Amino acid sequence: MEAGGTQTIVRSRTKSFRDLYVAPVTANTADLYEAGTPVKLARAISGKVSDKFTSEKIYSDDGVEEVVEYYEGTDVEFEVNSLAPQDKQQLFGHLYENGYLVKNKDDKAPEVAIGYRAKKLNGKYEFVWLYCGTFGQGYEGNYATQADKVETQTASLKGAFYERAIDGNYQIEVDESNLLETHADAKSAITNWFAEVQEKPEAAA
Repeated sequence: MEAGGTQTIVRSRTKSFRDLYVAPVTANTADLYEAGTPVKLARAISGKVSDKFTSEKIYSDDGVEEVVEYYEGTDVEFEVNSLAPQDKQQLFGHLYENGYLVKNKDDKAPEVAIGYRAKKLNGKYEFVWLYCGTFGQGYEGNYATQADKVETQTASLKGAFYERAIDGNYQIEVDESNLLETHADAKSAITNWFAEVQEKPEAAA
């Protein structure tokens, strides 16, 4: 805290990306949001998360009365070391049975929540959960012949995430760098961030 009780805001660049978790969304209605137990997906290499907004100007009296912004969704793209057939079943809705992974044109990617954390230069982490979306935008596996110098390949997946129906929230995050002594709930949450899809506790009456 700065003199006078003003909070010191910490802005530190990220230097790592790790611990990619996925959880099935079991309910997403106007009355209920529920997600299953998260599982670690794959070893994370890189990630890109892009919130998309559009704005519309409302005119009156020959001028701009108001600018209305709309949240369109969040595009995600992750590069990982590899996806197992069980991962592909969970993310893309393919059939995995008796050791066979079968892809069908009518497969539908199920709704999931995705979580991860990113380390900052100051050693603290940014913890994130995206509440609901699908990876129906595709999967890309790379292959190359083996030459004198072995070069390993990676996999990438793209998804479209969006607000949940119950309250319009689409993401929750905690920046460890800016936690205060009074932020007890957030401090507790990041000690086991991936045990469940996190929720902000309701304020005490």
